[in-house]
Amino acid sequence: MFFFTLHIVFISALAFGHPAPPPCGLPAFTDELPADAQKKMKEIWKDYKEGEKCYHEHGLTRELMDSLPKEVRQEIHKGAFLPPILKKQPKDIQDQFIAIIDDKSIPFEEKSTKMHELAQKAEKLSPEAKEAYEKISKLEKEKHEILHKLSESAQEELFALYKERQNKFPKPL
Repeated sequence: MFFFTLHIVFISALAFGHPAPPPCGLPAFTDELPADAQKKMKEIWKDYKEGEKCYHEHGLTRELMDSLPKEVRQEIHKGAFLPPILKKQPKDIQDQFIAIIDDKSIPFEEKSTKMHELAQKAEKLSPEAKEAYEKISKLEKEKHEILHKLSESAQEELFALYKERQNKFPKPL
């Protein structure tokens, strides 16, 4: 179910290019706004009635959001395009999905396969295993960043060492 929902969201976003307009009503992120902006946002939407058109309110909301400092807007909208099912996953899993979506080197046809594989991993892990997975993934990312900063000769030395040590680690039962 997780993969299916994610796949539909991903395909529809790519296929149609433009996201659907935001729903009418007080935006979900209102509580994340600074106090004065929250007050203004509530004022914009106070007279809106369910089922009515909301073009005017959307315009005023856009103006209010545009008036906020860039840092505030970025913090509010960070991860906003993630489907709700992904927002419940650990940050590391979210980052990995975003990386797949943003990676221009992965052909479109392969993205859904890679996302499916990641979804399968995420669904099967217990909370303890998920926590360990997050920590290990973070360490692996750090390792790659360190290696990337090294000279080519230093990288080759370490890769030779890792290759030699790889066979010495015990395999799980």
